[in-house]
Amino acid sequence: MNVSLDTNIFIEVKNKEPDHEYSKKVLDWIDSGALRCVISTVLVAEMCAGYHAAGELDEKDDFLTHIISSQDYDVIELSAGLADEAGRIRAASELRLPDAIIVASALKGGAECLISNDLFLKKAMGSIRVVTAREFVEEQSKRA
Repeated sequence: MNVSLDTNIFIEVKNKEPDHEYSKKVLDWIDSGALRCVISTVLVAEMCAGYHAAGELDEKDDFLTHIISSQDYDVIELSAGLADEAGRIRAASELRLPDAIIVASALKGGAECLISNDLFLKKAMGSIRVVTAREFVEEQSKRA
């Protein structure tokens, strides 16, 4: 199965926020090869910004190395065509532009769903199925 992630999935695990175990389970499934994942360069930039702001440069380098070297992650670059699609999504859904780029990247990468704990992203439901990490883990557990 091919999925896409919003930045908050990584942030929840990094900060051990409430319910982070669901996000961690999703990341573990990707790292084990049970899932393939497409992510936007926006996600990469948002994570790097957080690491820079916290002075966590070694952790940033580890994150980048992991994402770039893993065969289970596909980073979707921002092109003019993708920017156009993101603009269409933003206009239709009232999403913030970074979120619209994440949705457009998920679509370009062929993701079956976008996993995000940001309920505002559910406005993209006309473009792609958006589920929380908890919803996704519970769905997958029922299928097993």
